[in-house]
Amino acid sequence: MSMFLSETDIARFLGQSIPETRKAIKSSKLKSITRQGHRVFPREDVLNWLAENFTSLTSERLMRADNSSADSAGFDPTSCGITRLLSESEVCFPEKTSTRSSILRFISNRAVELGAVYDAAELREQLEQREMVVSTALKCGAALIHPLDIRQLYVEKELLLLIIPPHPLPFGESRGRLTSLFFLLLFPDPHRHVHILARLNRLLRSNDFIETILCATSHEEALDIVYRRELDIISSGGKS
Repeated sequence: MSMFLSETDIARFLGQSIPETRKAIKSSKLKSITRQGHRVFPREDVLNWLAENFTSLTSERLMRADNSSADSAGFDPTSCGITRLLSESEVCFPEKTSTRSSILRFISNRAVELGAVYDAAELREQLEQREMVVSTALKCGAALIHPLDIRQLYVEKELLLLIIPPHPLPFGESRGRLTSLFFLLLFPDPHRHVHILARLNRLLRSNDFIETILCATSHEEALDIVYRRELDIISSGGKS
């Protein structure tokens, strides 16, 4: 698993040209180094930057990032990949979670139970460290949680989890908004990670989707809501 990503990698993540990418990198202040004559960027810095900036992209640019990263990762951008990944794992409805620590503890333990990782404490530490850099909580009331550096974990298999706690809780959103919906992303391949990140951002641009899924009471009901929303964004192109 490479520690660094190139300008070409970032261009594929964003679905744009190298000149456009260089302009975005310049404004991002991402730090780079030179390796074997090529300019490269620390992998986790790039992924964290994308996570923080996807919410500000236009719908059309976010769609380009979704489709381009899907192609690079071997996903079919016209398929309901989020629905499929969630159906392979689980939608969780924890009974007692009222703090950031408690939700991260629940998520880490569930990842171990599902065989994605072996050490819940190590995963929780990586999730905590990521939240200390910049919170993954979005203003829409959802959080897209992922480790600060997934290379520090032994990931047995990819995992996407959806967690719907009984009540909203403080999770670090910049303006103090409470968070009601949590996704865990465990994808060692950066292209697969970026595709899932972009697709989730597209799903979450609908307030109706968020309000509806928060009322779900079962795994099957939540999956159906995700499936219908994913069909909408696939058919709508860049208008999602």
